[in-house]
Amino acid sequence: MRGLAVLLFVCVAASCGEDHSRTQLAKTLIADHCAACHRVPGVAVAQGRVGPSLAHIGQQQMIAGYFANTPDMLTRWVENPQALLPGNAMPTMGLSHDQAAAIVDYLYTMD
Repeated sequence: MRGLAVLLFVCVAASCGEDHSRTQLAKTLIADHCAACHRVPGVAVAQGRVGPSLAHIGQQQMIAGYFANTPDMLTRWVENPQALLPGNAMPTMGLSHDQAAAIVDYLYTMD
């Protein structure tokens, strides 16, 4: 029984480490790709005022005034906003799908 408890602890600790590293990845990506234009709580350098604040983005109904706010749609938007709405103010930042998903996962944790 004690061995099972130790195994459970190791598994939980490992998954916490994965969550922490994914959060750190998201914060680094936000600092590198989003901070110049957006305010993002939890990312000190993200104090931009060109685009909207991303605080409480998970509670918003719409993305860019055109798209329903779902995790999948927000990921698509972050990954390639010009493909969804050509000519809009948000540039395509060259993020992979996994990078965009990490950012979106972080943004949704703020609510």
